[in-house]
Amino acid sequence: MFAAGQDDFVTDDIGNALEKANAVAEYADQRLKAAATGEAFPRPPRILADQRDLRFTMAMTAVSQVFTTVLILLVVRRRFGEFAATTGLNRINLGRLWLIAGLVVLAYAGVYAYSLAAAATGISWLEPESAVPQAVTREDSTLALTGLVTLLGAPLSEEMFFRGLLFGGFLRWGFWPAALVSGVLFSGVHFDPGSFLPFIGIGVLLAWVYWRRGSLWDAVAFHFIFNGTSFAIMVATR
Repeated sequence: MFAAGQDDFVTDDIGNALEKANAVAEYADQRLKAAATGEAFPRPPRILADQRDLRFTMAMTAVSQVFTTVLILLVVRRRFGEFAATTGLNRINLGRLWLIAGLVVLAYAGVYAYSLAAAATGISWLEPESAVPQAVTREDSTLALTGLVTLLGAPLSEEMFFRGLLFGGFLRWGFWPAALVSGVLFSGVHFDPGSFLPFIGIGVLLAWVYWRRGSLWDAVAFHFIFNGTSFAIMVATR
């Protein structure tokens, strides 16, 4: 990997193999011109993501997840036991995992169908992209931290906030308004235009999973299985 200055903050590769090759070729051309004219050599391009930057990003994400959890408890102004009783966090039913796993399969099928439709339009920004760059798989320490954030932090903190707090608070309007509003907000925080519509659907489905039985653990389990599947695929293709 080419070196880079300390003022860079790069958490993803510059692109595919062709774009990487073009960057290398352009840099080589610039060096030749600089050598011929006696000018200072140009700065080497950053081809690959910086693992330190990735670990910092994941660490800050973990901090934000802890902050979100603490904020929820402050907002509801109850002890955790009371919040757990209200949201069903004190009730776990492992017998429903088969249903939740089936819903995850349906969610993946829906996202895949949407991806095909988006690709058919030829509009690149409509195509969903992973919120986690593939570059995290290059070092075990970065991958482990990513796993902690995506498999533990995200399911717990996001479900407590979007389903337990927001959806639960909006339920006075009825299921569909509450599910749609919390779903839109849930989708928006992923900051990917291509994922906006399918993640609204997933947000609504997560609200239904929680609302159907009144146990937030069902939504947490769905979120964990969904993220876990994506994480497993990413690791398998590292």
